[in-house]
Amino acid sequence: MNSRYSKITLGGLAGTGKGTISRILADKLNFQRASTGDFFREVAKEKGLTLNELDKLSLTDDSVDLLTDKRTEEFGRVNDNFIMESRLAAHFIKDAYKILLVCDNRRYDRVSERDHISLEQARKETLEREETYSERYGKLYNLADFNDPKYYDLVIDTSELTPEEIIDKIIQNIK
Repeated sequence: MNSRYSKITLGGLAGTGKGTISRILADKLNFQRASTGDFFREVAKEKGLTLNELDKLSLTDDSVDLLTDKRTEEFGRVNDNFIMESRLAAHFIKDAYKILLVCDNRRYDRVSERDHISLEQARKETLEREETYSERYGKLYNLADFNDPKYYDLVIDTSELTPEEIIDKIIQNIK
């Protein structure tokens, strides 16, 4: 399948389907799949920290986000034919086709199932993390509302759609 776009970012909050959709779409388009999470893991390894330790450090040390986001931006600058799964890639890879996945409260069910935790714990932890992201991104990039649809070319509500239906919508829009 040919796409008129060689760079695609896929953003959204936890539980909206970014990981699942990025894997399926990359396979269908024969594109490389990358994520800011991959770069975050690289930074953790380079610093000799666990992911949890680096996550805690990022709350007080802006260099963690700045380094991770710089890698996202650089990846987008030097590569083509990729899907980048990331909350912020749409802001750093300007020449990409930017897709935002949104979902109602069912996203907490998905997080609960994915992480094997209670629904209440999934909701609480997800909202706390997202508040932290808004504070950090607001401070670093003036992007407290980083998930605003105005930053995206296509917005898909995944609440009641199967992964196949989501992929179909994306492919219709990128042909």
